[in-house]
Amino acid sequence: MSSPLEPQSIRSFPEFKQHVAELIHKADWTVETAKINQPGYDLVVKKGNLVGVVQLKWLIGNVTAPQLLRFADFLDFDEGKKFNFGWFITTKGFGGPALALMKTWGKDTKIRCWIAYENKLIMIDHTVPPPPPPKKVYFGVFTCKGGVGKTTVAGHLAGALALQGFNVALVDLDPEQNLQKLVGDGVFVPNPKGVGTTIQVFDGDDWDEDAARDCQIVICDCSPALERNPSDIIKRLDYCIIPTTFNPLGISKHGKVIQETVTQIREINNEAHLFVLVNNFKDPGIKRLRLLKEVYSNAYKEISKKDNKFHCIDPEEVCIRASDLLYYWGIHILENPENPASRLAFDLVGGRCYPREDFINLADYIERQAGIGILRAN
Repeated sequence: MSSPLEPQSIRSFPEFKQHVAELIHKADWTVETAKINQPGYDLVVKKGNLVGVVQLKWLIGNVTAPQLLRFADFLDFDEGKKFNFGWFITTKGFGGPALALMKTWGKDTKIRCWIAYENKLIMIDHTVPPPPPPKKVYFGVFTCKGGVGKTTVAGHLAGALALQGFNVALVDLDPEQNLQKLVGDGVFVPNPKGVGTTIQVFDGDDWDEDAARDCQIVICDCSPALERNPSDIIKRLDYCIIPTTFNPLGISKHGKVIQETVTQIREINNEAHLFVLVNNFKDPGIKRLRLLKEVYSNAYKEISKKDNKFHCIDPEEVCIRASDLLYYWGIHILENPENPASRLAFDLVGGRCYPREDFINLADYIERQAGIGILRAN
């Protein structure tokens, strides 16, 4: 089935009204437009002796219960009673309270609720329970060593996924609460198509899935001490990003730390795909890069042999490059500790943005290597 009609594909409410009118007309109904500023409905539809009214909602989010109640009240008043039925048609869907309200209506109710698609209208049968919400995809950003950019990676990976149209929940499990220091309660990510998505930030102690019902993806900024992370969350991780650096003296040392990190994660979760990611990468030149890559690969060779869900990412394929955008984003945080960043380091400079490109590439790499089901399905 195709997805519900997205608001960004219709540029205005009049366009949406015209689109719905054409779909209804194709079903052999006569369609008339209501008078300008007519309260209660937007279209009148007729077929034989049947006359109904249509209320349209061109929404970014789901329909709420009060919106449905207002239409029901209209149909109960004298002006609404002259119509045989009322259709409530929206672009997105119906929230939990709205669906619960619909269940209280009997089969003889005059209201029928629909979702507009590109080529058809689909009626919501309130007598059938709605399917359970899709399973959220959980990411963890974790390493036993501090100072490798764990929080920056968590925040900007969330941004890359938000750019692809997903609402994302960021859960701050680190006692230092650096994530909340960086982005406060959350970030709004504008979408070039016109409809933005949100990144909501939650304190680990307050995290509950019901608090982020509209978020398809959950990214956890984990504490470096594994025992400080709730084990039920670690068990739920589908993917774990382990940031590291790529300097000559640190690769071997970091390799041992990451081996310890992998061992600790595997004591709780054997199913998650684990990705070692080079952060703050600076190109050392062809010869030095070849040498560093060899040492880097050797540091994780034994893990790769034993664990088929462990991925050591080649920095020439995917890495997070050192960039002025990320540097000055961090400087802003230091200079304004009481004013968290309201946006991520994703602004275009000269038509390019390394952080945006790198984190989108990271999301794409994870999809290709391990298959993020929620991305593949969309």
